[in-house]
Amino acid sequence: MKKMLLATFLIALSPVIATAQDVGAPPGLYMSEADIMAKLEQAAASSASAGGWSVTVSPGVSIRRRSSDVEQYAVMHPYSVEIYRILEGSGTLVTGGVLNLPLADSPDSNIIRTEQGVTGGLARKVSAGDVLVLQPGIPHYFSQIDGDSITYMESRIMISTHAIQYQ
Repeated sequence: MKKMLLATFLIALSPVIATAQDVGAPPGLYMSEADIMAKLEQAAASSASAGGWSVTVSPGVSIRRRSSDVEQYAVMHPYSVEIYRILEGSGTLVTGGVLNLPLADSPDSNIIRTEQGVTGGLARKVSAGDVLVLQPGIPHYFSQIDGDSITYMESRIMISTHAIQYQ
C-alpha cells in the first residue's frame, strides 16, 4: 500500500519536476573558437577595413582582427571604456596623447577617429595574453602590427552620457 501511494505521488509530481528544470536563468552565451575564426576569415575575405573585422559574441563584446595590410585609424571613444585582451599576434599599441587633425568622418558619435595618428602617447609592444584598459577619451591605435594580423577580444562599455575628451 505504501509503495502504491509513493508511486502515485511521484507520478503526480512528474510534470512539476519536469517544469522545475526549465525555470531559472538561461544558459550563458557561447561561441566556439572554430566558429569565431571561420566568421573572421569570412569577413576578411569580403572586405578590407581600417577597423578590421569583428565577430560579436554579445552586445559590447566582440573578437576583432586587424590586418597589417590596411592603414590603421587612431581613435577615441568619448563615452566608453574599452578592454582588450590580445588573443594572437603582436604589435605596437599607442595610447594617450591627442589625435592629430584633421579628424575623419565617423559612423558613430562614440568613435572619433583620424588617419593622422597621435601626438604624444605611450607606445607599448603587446602580444597574446596582454590586457589593456582604455578609459573614455584616451586616443589609441596600432602603429604597427607584426606579421599579417593581430586578434583580440574587445569589450566596449558605455559608462558616461557626457563626452570625455582630452583634445
